Amino acid sequence: MDSTDARAPQTPVPPPSPPRLHRRRNPPGATATRALGRWRPTPFFVFGGLFWIGVSLLALSVQACCDLGQHAAVVERLRASLLHPHHPAADLPGAGSPYYSPYALAEGVLARLFGLSGWETVRLAAPVNLLVVLLGLNAFVKRFTANRWASTVALLLLVTLWGTEPLAWSGFAGLVSLPVVAGYPSTFALGLALLTWAYAAQLTDPERADPPSRWARGGLGALCGVLLLVHPVSGVAGVLGAAVLVLARVRGGGGALAGEDATPAGDGVPAGDGVRAREGAAPARDTGPVRSAADRPVHGPVPARATLRAWAAWWPVPLGALLTALAWFPWFDVFALGADSAVLDPTHAALYTDVLARFWLLGLVALPAFGLRLRRDPRDALTWMCAACVAVAAYGWVSGHYTYGRVLGLAVLPAQVAVAVEVTRAGRARALKGLAVVAAAGTGFVFAQSGAVLPEQWTPPQTRRLPAWHSYAWAASSVRPGEPVLTDQREAVRSLPGFGIDTVAPVWSDPALPEKERRARWRATHSYLSGRAGTARRAEIARRYDIRWLLLSRWQRVPKEAKVLDFSRETGEVLAKLPDRKGSSR
Repeated sequence: MDSTDARAPQTPVPPPSPPRLHRRRNPPGATATRALGRWRPTPFFVFGGLFWIGVSLLALSVQACCDLGQHAAVVERLRASLLHPHHPAADLPGAGSPYYSPYALAEGVLARLFGLSGWETVRLAAPVNLLVVLLGLNAFVKRFTANRWASTVALLLLVTLWGTEPLAWSGFAGLVSLPVVAGYPSTFALGLALLTWAYAAQLTDPERADPPSRWARGGLGALCGVLLLVHPVSGVAGVLGAAVLVLARVRGGGGALAGEDATPAGDGVPAGDGVRAREGAAPARDTGPVRSAADRPVHGPVPARATLRAWAAWWPVPLGALLTALAWFPWFDVFALGADSAVLDPTHAALYTDVLARFWLLGLVALPAFGLRLRRDPRDALTWMCAACVAVAAYGWVSGHYTYGRVLGLAVLPAQVAVAVEVTRAGRARALKGLAVVAAAGTGFVFAQSGAVLPEQWTPPQTRRLPAWHSYAWAASSVRPGEPVLTDQREAVRSLPGFGIDTVAPVWSDPALPEKERRARWRATHSYLSGRAGTARRAEIARRYDIRWLLLSRWQRVPKEAKVLDFSRETGEVLAKLPDRKGSSR
């Protein structure tokens, strides 16, 4: 070979290309199938969904009764005027009525947009309110335990674990009450209170690596303000519970919740557990499964001055609540309701009757649960939330302000959640605790709540049934909206306003109508229908209140100046029309 050829550069030979592999394409929908395969519904998603469907259908099937007409009347007035609605049940200005809350305004806007009546709007609100309650309950329970079944157990206890005497009242979530009041603002307030508590528990979580911002704390205050506006009495309990959460879980001493940076951790402290790990520190020893924040009490004394500084850092909460409440001043003054609550006290006195029979099963299992939690952490938030609400209810009983008895509807929530958390907590005697809770909840269901879902022959005699009122659509077909009707019938006076019809004497007290005037209207109504009033007296009452219609029972005598136009074949009630008067505004 020539030397020149030997020194010539060699052309590199490229390596052989690997054989071309045909890439297998995923069939359509395979990626989505794998994603769905990784998602597993939680027990609460399944059982909570079934509960939502069942109770929603039950609520939609309940006859129009109780206070449903009052809330439908509020929607009817807002349909007519969003900014200047009339009194819900009388031909009077409605300024200052607490019924015109942000919740009611939203219903009025939706009714105007979709052409819904007041009855339809309140009925359709029932599934929405139930969904808010379920979301709030699940979020609140998750702040105290990571157990997958705790929320489902809490839901079961929410509707069954009360007492052996049924309590059907708005704001109380027993199974015999919830289908009736599901469309009421109090049910929405119940769910909003749970969401507010869950948010407060998130902000005050001892495991937070950084303190919540002022905007986050102000947002908590805004939620409290909205809660007070939606349902003031329930709002008292909701705001009190949020305050207890902050006071019980926020401590000084350099923690993140005190508004300071987290203290570096020493050796053996796992990073991400509320403190930052020091660089170069030895790896933490595995001490077992991570417990929830509620199960990790704060050890060691904390200076009182540091705790006070930590509490003072939460000033955006009351400020946010105050600004939110003041923003609703054009509709009503929430701060004036405390002075006007005395007129509602006689109505709520019934909440203090048979208290032991209505709550003894819950107390039987909740007190041991609270004892276990206080033993682990004397500052347990659930225990002190329940205690604070019970103290407010006790104040109402001692002082005679029985309206505060409504807070008992929210006072039971921390107790029921505490029982659910403890019964699903791993440890000794878990089966025994579960058996005791099942026995208590089963007893409460049979003797107090079963009437909502079981036939009458399968339930004890004292169990209450779902109410079944007669409809007054037959009367509303003759009376135009806004025309006053004089009646003293219990169901009629509470149902007719739902059709936009005015009554002479509203059944419920309202700051928009002075109580003295409301009672004078009732005296005039009884005088007119007593049969002892003369023609001149009846004419004077009819002229004063511009009465055009009378709705009488089958036993009441029709005045000679009235003309019967219709009657109910179910109740025998009679609708009579008064003659037109000269100078009448209608």
